[in-house]
Amino acid sequence: MIRLFQRLRPPGVRIQLMLWYTIVFALLILFSDIVLYTQLRSTLIASLNTALQLRSQQIASGISNDGASITIRDVTGDLSGSDTIAPDMPDASIDVDFGSLVRILNSKGQMLRISPAFRTLIVPPTSVMQSLHGSDWQGNVMTRDGQEVRLYSVPLTENGTPFAVIQVGESLTQVNTALRSLFLELLLIAPFILLLGAVGSYWLGIHAFAPMNRLIQTAQRIKAGDLHQRVPVPRAYDEVRALALTLNEMIEHLDQTFTRQRRFVADASHELRTPVTAIRSMTELAQLKTLTVEEYEHTFDTINKEAERLGHLISDLLALARADERRVMLEQEAIRLDTLVEAVVANAEGLALERGVSLQVHASEPITICGDEARLIQAVINVLDNALLYTDAGGQVTVRVEATSTHALLTISDTGIGIAPEHLPHIFERFYRADPARVRKEGNSSGLGLAIVEWTIHAHKGTIAVESQLGLGSTFIVSLPRVSMLSQ
Repeated sequence: MIRLFQRLRPPGVRIQLMLWYTIVFALLILFSDIVLYTQLRSTLIASLNTALQLRSQQIASGISNDGASITIRDVTGDLSGSDTIAPDMPDASIDVDFGSLVRILNSKGQMLRISPAFRTLIVPPTSVMQSLHGSDWQGNVMTRDGQEVRLYSVPLTENGTPFAVIQVGESLTQVNTALRSLFLELLLIAPFILLLGAVGSYWLGIHAFAPMNRLIQTAQRIKAGDLHQRVPVPRAYDEVRALALTLNEMIEHLDQTFTRQRRFVADASHELRTPVTAIRSMTELAQLKTLTVEEYEHTFDTINKEAERLGHLISDLLALARADERRVMLEQEAIRLDTLVEAVVANAEGLALERGVSLQVHASEPITICGDEARLIQAVINVLDNALLYTDAGGQVTVRVEATSTHALLTISDTGIGIAPEHLPHIFERFYRADPARVRKEGNSSGLGLAIVEWTIHAHKGTIAVESQLGLGSTFIVSLPRVSMLSQ
């Protein structure tokens, strides 16, 4: 049996909502029925108590006490047929539903008058004793044949002293019949109300989930590969609208990611094909004819440069792939940024001298940051090489290391050819060419340098920005969180 239940599929959301609504409706109906039944019973009993109190007052108006004896006059007709003799066995033919229930006792508890129907009641002594002590008493008593009667007992007093007790009663048959009828009606109506509530809640669930169905249909079309589709956004400001907007944002992000991936794969294929084609051309040429020693040396030198370029490209692609998968673990150590930059600039002076570019560095104060020294060196080298690459002979590249109270600022400026405004937002994209007419000046440039720089800076919780004007040069500004020496 347990395995059978485990194999059963859980109900859908609409069925679950219908069941929950039905349970809530059932509890509400049960609560309202209990309140209605209790309130009606209290009202009927209170009305009956009032009627008994009024009848006792009417009977009391015909009773007088002259000190020696009690005179009883039947002013209401309720005492008709009453006497003072209680037979051993009451008449079983008397019906308490129609006969009057009245008994009058004196201050000693002796019976003065009693109606025939009252003889069938089983009256507790407490009702008499409490009245003889000057307090009213009311409650339910039973007849000898099991019928329920409401009894009211009130004392008659003179100068604060009870001299008689009047007990009047009324059958509860009509009250109980009315309550029983109400209970049966509520019991019969409740299932229909629950059924209507279940059907209505299921219908509401279908209409409420109609926007969700449209979302599902659109998502299925998107699943087929059409990332340009967007899920419909409902007009109502509810959770479904928030879900639709979230899905659209996610799809937009996926569309952009896949577009970048496709462009990246195409660019990577193109970049990889170029050195491979060059190497194959050289080797095929060497196989086709006999070359001189100088020609062989030139061929091997070209193959070596293309292989070196291919190696740099593969290394950069591997680094970005690991970064995308968040598999790169950065070292966290205190680094003197000013010392690091000065060392990188010193190594680049030979390249700057070869290109006829003036290279200057300004790092006047010690600045400490926390990060991966090897990654930061690579980032600074890539930005500096980019500045030297696009600065003509006679130009100038300036590197500055400054600090604010919370951040270290690295600024690399050049007087090169600059970047057009429409290209600035894209220069950190992989394999992006700001100007297709530009020729690669270095054989080992992979076209991924600035993309790696951006990832490295962001991985160190920093920012990188670029300012540029055509013909005037470019400025790269790197900001990294600074570490106080006191916290070391």
